Amino acid sequence: MKTKILSLILAVSVLMAVFTSCSGKNDDTPKGMYRIGGEANSYHLYVPTTWTEKSATGFTSAACQDKSNISMQVLSVKGIFTNGADGYAIMTNSNTYYEINDYFTKEYFPYLTATFSNVELKESFTTNQTLGGCKHTAKYVYTITRDEVREETQKENEEGKVLVAKQEYTIMQIFAAYDSSIYIFTYTATTENYNLHLEEVNLIIENFKF
Repeated sequence: MKTKILSLILAVSVLMAVFTSCSGKNDDTPKGMYRIGGEANSYHLYVPTTWTEKSATGFTSAACQDKSNISMQVLSVKGIFTNGADGYAIMTNSNTYYEINDYFTKEYFPYLTATFSNVELKESFTTNQTLGGCKHTAKYVYTITRDEVREETQKENEEGKVLVAKQEYTIMQIFAAYDSSIYIFTYTATTENYNLHLEEVNLIIENFKF
């Protein structure tokens, strides 16, 4: 249970981190992109050269000028088991989930809605998805509306911060069950900027490799 809670806290902390805000190349680096994250990563994640790496402990991330960003996080599980057909099960330390959507709807999304207010699931794509060739994959798009906090320099504001108008973010996440881990790719942007970077984000997804 402790491992489950810690994994979820780490997953949600990625979202909280990106709200507030060169790796080496090789012969496989796509033109106009560079690899982010350490060489020890179990995957290759490339972003456009106009993006800036923002990686921190527990996840690999990069952002563009307007702070729209992507990240990759890896959550270890006890195992991923197939039944010889297309179905599969994910075994965590506390539960067994039948495919990614079962994990998302029963564990990940409930914890997310308990952590953030005003979370609304917009789209679910649970079939015909892939990430790095992995077909045990699902994609979700949801929004989160938050009150923004900014620093306030006026002396009469003792706390030094003030809430400003609510800001809505649109988040796209791809979950892939691969090699005893759940890989979570996240794209976060304000709703007004979300479509501006979809072409670049789709290029990042297309060039992702295990």
